[in-house]
Amino acid sequence: MEDNCQEIYINMDDSGVLHSNEKCCIYGGIVFTSKKDQEIFGRKYKSILKGIKCKYCQSDISRCSHICPEIKDTNIKPQHKRWIWNLIKKETCFAVIIDNKRVNQPIMDDKESRGRYRDYAQRIIIKKVIDRLIKDGKINPNLPIKLIIRIDQQATATNTNRDFVKDIEKELTVGMMNLEYNMTHKPILFSKLNIDLMYVLSHRHISIQASDFIAGETRRIILSDLDKLTMLKKLEYLDVKLFLP
Repeated sequence: MEDNCQEIYINMDDSGVLHSNEKCCIYGGIVFTSKKDQEIFGRKYKSILKGIKCKYCQSDISRCSHICPEIKDTNIKPQHKRWIWNLIKKETCFAVIIDNKRVNQPIMDDKESRGRYRDYAQRIIIKKVIDRLIKDGKINPNLPIKLIIRIDQQATATNTNRDFVKDIEKELTVGMMNLEYNMTHKPILFSKLNIDLMYVLSHRHISIQASDFIAGETRRIILSDLDKLTMLKKLEYLDVKLFLP
């Protein structure tokens, strides 16, 4: 890697599905601008888990196999959730919120179209996250960047990794046409870009576990049917948020 190459680590998980039977679909996650920062976060997160994991184990303690269940947003106790949440909120958090009821019906009726829409939503939120890092002075768009993207394996996309990587690269460095709105998204990066994309298992990846909490909490707020001002107030933990369509 070049000495002046910057790093961006984007981790993402989903909550809800893109389907007409559900109100919304969320992709949420957490961002770091160095491997060191992500590792420091991971050690702190693991320290919290170490102190609480035995409380969620269904096995007899005398027969402990040390294979602990994953602690997720849906099964954690409020006190323990606060400990994890207070750590997560110190980092850059993001979410794209898809209102399923407003997505065009032809998209919802076709499996491949839904897959392309999910890819589009992920691609655009990645771009908005990087744009925010640029505006905050954390990333220089004129210097080389290595973009490391990790997405929960269950949040599957229609495109292959290679196709999705090409679309992300084009979105960031060339710009892409949005046919639905007849507009072109301008590029935001102007130097060499290397993208490393992998779909991973959440129980093996701490930052994906944190992303599960972000996506789950965001969906819970959206489903609460709050007025707009109250909802936006509760979503203030999100440094970057996008509502689609």
